[in-house]
Amino acid sequence: GFYMKKEQRLNPDIFAKESIWKLMIKMCLPAVITILIMVIYNMADIYFIGQLKDPYKVTGLSLCMPITTLLSALGSMIGTGASSCISVAMGRGDDSKVAHYSSFSFYFSIFIGAVFTAIVLIFQTPILDLIGTSANTRGYAASYLSLIMLGAPLTMLNTATGQIIRCEGASVSAMVGNLLGTILNIILDPIFILVLGMGVPGAAIATLIGTASSSIYYIVFIIRKCKHVTIHLHDFTLGQGVATGVLAIGLPSGVSTLLNSISGIFENNLLVAHGDHYVAALSVAGRATMIIGMLQIGVAMGVQPIIAYSYGARNWKRMRETILKTSLVTVILGLALTLLCRGFSTTLVKAFLDDTTIIPLGVYVISIGTLSGPFIGLYQLCTTFLQSTEKPSYALFVSLLRQGVIFIPALYLLDSLYGFHGIVWAQPLATFIALGLALIFALHHYKKLHTLSEI
Repeated sequence: GFYMKKEQRLNPDIFAKESIWKLMIKMCLPAVITILIMVIYNMADIYFIGQLKDPYKVTGLSLCMPITTLLSALGSMIGTGASSCISVAMGRGDDSKVAHYSSFSFYFSIFIGAVFTAIVLIFQTPILDLIGTSANTRGYAASYLSLIMLGAPLTMLNTATGQIIRCEGASVSAMVGNLLGTILNIILDPIFILVLGMGVPGAAIATLIGTASSSIYYIVFIIRKCKHVTIHLHDFTLGQGVATGVLAIGLPSGVSTLLNSISGIFENNLLVAHGDHYVAALSVAGRATMIIGMLQIGVAMGVQPIIAYSYGARNWKRMRETILKTSLVTVILGLALTLLCRGFSTTLVKAFLDDTTIIPLGVYVISIGTLSGPFIGLYQLCTTFLQSTEKPSYALFVSLLRQGVIFIPALYLLDSLYGFHGIVWAQPLATFIALGLALIFALHHYKKLHTLSEI
């Protein structure tokens, strides 16, 4: 109730009139909190299953992560594409296009989620082989996957809908919907897993209930509060450039999430050759410092509707101001978080795994891995800018760079030359090279727009 009432006064005009700093706080803070919630959400199931002190259950659950990551990648692709298209259409004052884009993203995400469920359930055996289950972990992975996949259409719906309502300026409500599902999941996890003794299936059921509650919240919010965004079936269309527009602009987001998952598999395969404790050290360091990049990405996500709206309205001065101020915020935030993680690296590693062989390794990984920490947001901002200004081919190439085109070859090359140290250095090096190239692409496109603004 409270958030819905408060946000009734919000209206897309704020993208044209509100001061940039105020607007950034309004849009970025909820986006950053949403990202934080996602980080906690990803750790909740694993944490409570960990309390059962059975490593096979934890592993079974962890092995399902690439499948659930793929699902979020698809949801993110539809949500980011639709929110970019909607914001540009709003900037141009094209309300019927806004209705088509929002309705398409709603129904198409449910459809793709249902197709995904069917594929995973039909081909479950080969999928379980592919993700690396053993005789010890297979049963746990299968029971978790079977249940979690029933909620795939709703997971897709939540990811897409949470993004499109931000185009109305309703970033607080997007956050509340996310928070609702996460809190329910965290409350139900210990009840189902530990109190009722349901174990791994309990974790999946808790997640399903959380996902369903978020979906209900978003649907009610759109029907009752949204001015432009709609889910009317008669507005749904695949034609008029709606499907192609959403999917082309959203592709970079989906690809980048997917590459995170794939590059992680490559990295783990190389690390296993050096020993299990190296895998644990890199994994723990990654979890401990995940917040540095994630929060900067949240800021870039928050300003995306502002950049797209300014572009649609051909307000180049406002677009430039948004980009410059966001660059400053992400670098300062990234620097502060990097210094914090480096300063407390021992404590952070101990919080995840208190093991005498792993602690020094984890601290070493943090000291090298965080070198590029302050600049991750700038890289993300380049992709966001290219997506928001209808340059999907550039955005796709830029999003392929860091975790794919540069990182995977660097991983193998540096591993063959310097072993474990090479693997650790691969990530910061890939980030710096990718950022250099991303800036070249973004500046090239920006100069073209600048020339347009003078015509």
